[in-house]
Amino acid sequence: MAAGCVVAWLLVAGQPSRAQDSILGLIGGTTPFGAPVDVPAPAPLAAAEPLPPPPAAPQRPDMTAPQRPDTTVPPLVPSPALQVPGLARDTRPEPLTLAEVLLSVLMHYPLLQAVERERGIAAGRLTTAMGAFDTNVNMAGNSLAPGTYENYRSDFGLSQQFMFGGMRAFGGYRTGFGDFPTYNLAQKTADAGEFRGGLTMPLARDREIDRARATRAQAQLDVALAEPTIERSRLDYMRSAARTYWAWMGSGERYAAGERLAVLAIERDKQIELKVDGGVIANIERVDNQQNIALRNGIVIQADRAVQQAAIDLSLYHRDPSGRPLLAGRPRMRLVPTPVKPTIELYQQSLSRPEFQRLALQREKLLVERRLQANQVLPGIDGQLVGNQDAGYGKSPLSGPNGLDRQVLQASLVFQMPAQRRDARGKLQTLESQLMQIDRQISYAQDQVRAEVQDSFSMLERAYEFHRQALKREELASLVASAEREQLRLGRSDILRVTLREQAKFEADILEIAARQEFWRAESDLRAADTSLGPESPGLLKDAPPSPGPPSPASPPELVPPGKRVGPAAPLNPVPPVNPAAPVQVLPRVIPEAG
Repeated sequence: MAAGCVVAWLLVAGQPSRAQDSILGLIGGTTPFGAPVDVPAPAPLAAAEPLPPPPAAPQRPDMTAPQRPDTTVPPLVPSPALQVPGLARDTRPEPLTLAEVLLSVLMHYPLLQAVERERGIAAGRLTTAMGAFDTNVNMAGNSLAPGTYENYRSDFGLSQQFMFGGMRAFGGYRTGFGDFPTYNLAQKTADAGEFRGGLTMPLARDREIDRARATRAQAQLDVALAEPTIERSRLDYMRSAARTYWAWMGSGERYAAGERLAVLAIERDKQIELKVDGGVIANIERVDNQQNIALRNGIVIQADRAVQQAAIDLSLYHRDPSGRPLLAGRPRMRLVPTPVKPTIELYQQSLSRPEFQRLALQREKLLVERRLQANQVLPGIDGQLVGNQDAGYGKSPLSGPNGLDRQVLQASLVFQMPAQRRDARGKLQTLESQLMQIDRQISYAQDQVRAEVQDSFSMLERAYEFHRQALKREELASLVASAEREQLRLGRSDILRVTLREQAKFEADILEIAARQEFWRAESDLRAADTSLGPESPGLLKDAPPSPGPPSPASPPELVPPGKRVGPAAPLNPVPPVNPAAPVQVLPRVIPEAG
């Protein structure tokens, strides 16, 4: 049975060899025995165009020698955004102060100048109201010729409304020469003409006040109303300018903090490169640091954009003598001052708010209108005295022995009054309700102003306490970051830990800068609330220490000497305790006097 299996295996194993020999024979090979195989010749092919050459085989990369990726971080390129021709730049080395910006707002801010035109508008309305008391001049001439009755007439007259008593005076002179029909003989005058004059005096209605005098009084109040409107806009614009100024100051410090963060990574990259070349650490550590450099360069670019945006926003308020916006350069920047502890005396400022003046004047206008409508309820009783006198000599068919030498004196009394007087009484009712409305508005304005001052003082006081905590956090974060860099130098840390510590230090820097900004913004808001904001009033800035200079763009990394200990063993100042908020004093309600 074993011999049969061997024979079967030989038969199966020999078949592929014979098949292979057959295939080789068909393609022109030889048999295993070296004898040629007779193959019929192929049929001739028809003539055809030559085939294109086969495509070249793709080049395969050399897997034995991998290429190292380019990890070089591109350098930062300065922005040309603020170098556009035609922009007015302010590159003086002197620091730009808040008083300089506020003075520029008062002198050159276009919107404030537009609001100040309210004075001219109100003055024009007063001039218009005074037109009711202008002297009116009337002149006329008439000639009738040729005709049955040829005559020549002329007339000249004056009238004047007085500002007291509602009286009105009038006078004139006329001539009438020629022939007149019988029914028009009154038009004929003596040789020298006729003089006339008269006086009208109200005895009840329009004696104390009338529409002309009420309009004049309200126009005078409108002139006074322009001042609180201008003062309100002035405070709003100066407050907005102050907040923009502190945003601009803080943007420079943020940019400097970002550059310091980037310099740390760049300086560290040089040390890591030496270690990689010496084979101490793997190259991936340097790649990790270089991506950190790119990240921090992006932070610097964003901070640079914030500086440009803040300078552009500030240029709307900071202007040259011709009123053109000025882009404040970085040499004019200084560090945001250190907050000063606020005192309760700041809260006890006088509240001479323009809102109170405006509401009081509006109430006075309503009182004038109420006086007028009370006058309209009275009956209209007017006394009138009129006289005329002819001059010269003349006669007419109806004249007496003295011809046209006429002298007339006429007195009259006129009465007029609506029976129901609903128009005046309805307006009186409306005015009484409007006066109640404005009284409630004055009361709410006092509450609103008091709340605004309280909120501003609370914000200022809490901003001071928040800055104390933010400053201590910055000190501690700086200490931890320095210690972690020392650990990296000794080989006890890695790039990731150092990056986290430096990022925490950077965030603490940004928070501390924002805390200082928030304090001075709150200080500006408080001074705007109590109307003391202005270029002549420094506020708490007079107590703040002077800024040492512009923010340093890039300082060298903090290097720790080899023998110095850095870490928790170093003496630390305790974290300042949180002080409770200062009590807010409730100011007594003061009702402004009308007028």
